[in-house]
Amino acid sequence: MKMKRFGLIGGIGPESTIEYYRLIIKRFQELSGTSDCPEIVIYSINMTEMLNYVFRGQLGVLVEYLARKIRLLEDAGVDYGALASNTPHLVFDRLIGEVNIPLVSIVEETCRAMAEQKVRKAALLGTKSTMTAGFYGQTAEKHEIEIVVPSPENQDYVHDKYMTELIFNKIRPETKQRLIQIVAESKRRDSIEGLILGGTELPLVLSQADFSDIQIFDTMKIHVDSIVTKMFEP
Repeated sequence: MKMKRFGLIGGIGPESTIEYYRLIIKRFQELSGTSDCPEIVIYSINMTEMLNYVFRGQLGVLVEYLARKIRLLEDAGVDYGALASNTPHLVFDRLIGEVNIPLVSIVEETCRAMAEQKVRKAALLGTKSTMTAGFYGQTAEKHEIEIVVPSPENQDYVHDKYMTELIFNKIRPETKQRLIQIVAESKRRDSIEGLILGGTELPLVLSQADFSDIQIFDTMKIHVDSIVTKMFEP
């Protein structure tokens, strides 16, 4: 069977794109039972430019920008694609109408994974846009899952550490401990059953080993599993 060729919009940020590449190959070899590597086309975009469109609320420009980059993947002959980040999924529904290949949504796949595990309430960490734009909540609602976010003050903390440390792979113990405290506060306040690592750099600092009483959903890993599974579909 001919394997599908996959295209990834990366660079958002670079550290997580490297991890996507590594995990895709590892998962492909696990599923295929071989040492083969899949055909992947990666287009690494300018993270700063993309995030400027996000943080300035220029969503129409963001859609046009991402669509242009995805068309370059189309020109390279990929069969389907994905965005290696949670944040740009705030325009995912608009974006899929502008391109000609199917896109695997990290948000949809994460919500499906939570539903399969019968999680009904989960906290969400990520960039400020990911936590506040509501696109996770809208998708989760279709699966009868409630999404809660930290207090505004804690959102600012998470966003700041995300943009100044995590996307540059700076892992500081004090940041890790504060993030764990923020999740613990949500557990006490909201009785959450799960935690969405809604930024693809968050697994660099947080994992299931840090939490005994809630289930962790690593959005990058979930995304990768879905991406690779699709390679084997007829």
